[in-house]
Amino acid sequence: MIDPAEPWLTILGIGEDGPAGMTDASRAALEAAELVFGGPRHLALAGAGSRGRAWPVPFDIAPVLAEAGRRVAVLASGDPFWFGAGSLLAAALPPGAWRALPVPGTVSLAAA
Repeated sequence: MIDPAEPWLTILGIGEDGPAGMTDASRAALEAAELVFGGPRHLALAGAGSRGRAWPVPFDIAPVLAEAGRRVAVLASGDPFWFGAGSLLAAALPPGAWRALPVPGTVSLAAA
């Protein structure tokens, strides 16, 4: 069980370079997670192994919400709030339950 003062959920942005493109804080959160949710491609990039849980089809955040109180990471493309799972999770949870650690998303990379 995690410290109740700490968020149980970390929403992580991940790019095609996997953990190599993540910040130290993102990699630490990924390593510390008991469960890691994401698409099959993201789970493979992150090396989630047996901790990995693929999103259900059709997409639903209920499996993540069911794990409240465990140390959980969610992988999303780049910026998890740009058409990603982040906005749905943030709307369903109180602010202290989660934190987000994005990486540059497709739109910001294309603009650069």
